[in-house]
Amino acid sequence: MAPSPPAHQPVGGGYLGAGFSIVKIVMTMMVRDEADIIEAVLEHHRRQGVDHILVTDNGSVDGTREALERFAQSGFVTVWDDPVHRKQQSETVTRMARLAATEYGADWVINADADEFFVAADEASTLRDELRRIDEAVQYVTVQVVNLTGAPAVDGTGLQRLIYRDRRSAQRLVSAGIPFHPTGDAIHRGHAEVSVSQGNHFVSAPNWGDPVPEPRIEVLHLPWRSWAQYERKVRNTGESYRANPDLEPSPRHHGMQDFRRLEQGRLEETYVAKHPLPDEIAELAYVGELVEDRRLAHLAEQTPELVVRDLLYVSDRQAQLARDGRRFTAIEAEYERRLQDLRDSLESVHGSLHVAMLAVAEGKTHIDQRDEQIADLRRQLDAAHRRFAVRLANRLSKYLAPVRGAGRGRDAIGRQAD
Repeated sequence: MAPSPPAHQPVGGGYLGAGFSIVKIVMTMMVRDEADIIEAVLEHHRRQGVDHILVTDNGSVDGTREALERFAQSGFVTVWDDPVHRKQQSETVTRMARLAATEYGADWVINADADEFFVAADEASTLRDELRRIDEAVQYVTVQVVNLTGAPAVDGTGLQRLIYRDRRSAQRLVSAGIPFHPTGDAIHRGHAEVSVSQGNHFVSAPNWGDPVPEPRIEVLHLPWRSWAQYERKVRNTGESYRANPDLEPSPRHHGMQDFRRLEQGRLEETYVAKHPLPDEIAELAYVGELVEDRRLAHLAEQTPELVVRDLLYVSDRQAQLARDGRRFTAIEAEYERRLQDLRDSLESVHGSLHVAMLAVAEGKTHIDQRDEQIADLRRQLDAAHRRFAVRLANRLSKYLAPVRGAGRGRDAIGRQAD
């Protein structure tokens, strides 16, 4: 489906808006097998005032590349192909971010994932409006990322299903198999020497200071849209990490943990357990841990041709998968707790051993110093003995000399008498 025309008209490389301030916004993405959402996310950012999107397709085989080409035909997207799967996001996005500044004249650069929708916190505003308001002295900002959740599904984009901002407590998140709320994203000024970290969360450039939090912009994040999407994402991530020996994620890395669950045949239970059950949604909404947000649902209503229809779970199967998933999560959490206790104990033992080794080393140093002192005293004593022996011999020699002389005289007189 060809993309719709821009919501704004470009003026001199940017958009003329309130206050006649012109700013050019370029977005970068590295994507792989995101056909269920890629057209919706591109259209959304077009409507939010993004001027151009640079995309590197990482060997997609599900129709993502064809969707990108449709948007490229309108001039809104530029596409490169990088079919190598070795989790090279940082170097690829860094290259695009620099090109955004040097070749595309970007004032602001947004390094996004295909499941991220950048929006103004105020629904009456746009991303462009808020970027235009940022002080010119600010080089880059950090923005909050909010997961959207709702009922799980076998397949589908989920824009009309995942309509709740996930504000569950840390304890509820852990019980659902989610280690933490997402890390914020960075938006930065165009710079020819910018570097973007793996994950797009942090950027750096010469002479840049610390980032400034920007509460007027946020990211609506859909990481777990369907079982079909999640299984594909986990498999792609795990295989890419394994293919790159230069990247060594921690054994506790959540992506690699999910990859192990996939290989063990229990990832679907984990996927379903991440979502609130239907009878939990009202309760969580009442206490403020789920907050309705229909902005992306409205996008799906306006452009139904850009999304994949949802295929929901049969309720009994969903409930069973959720129970099993939460049970697995509880077992893993207890196992991790015990492992952490062992790590803490081992660390304590290592600490005590280190102190003891320092004490032994210090004691050995003292012993070595005492041994050296004793050896030095022995050397001094030997020298004193030698000096005393010499002096004694000299004195005896002086004392005995007259006696020896008298004896020799008597011997001579005796010989004469004979």
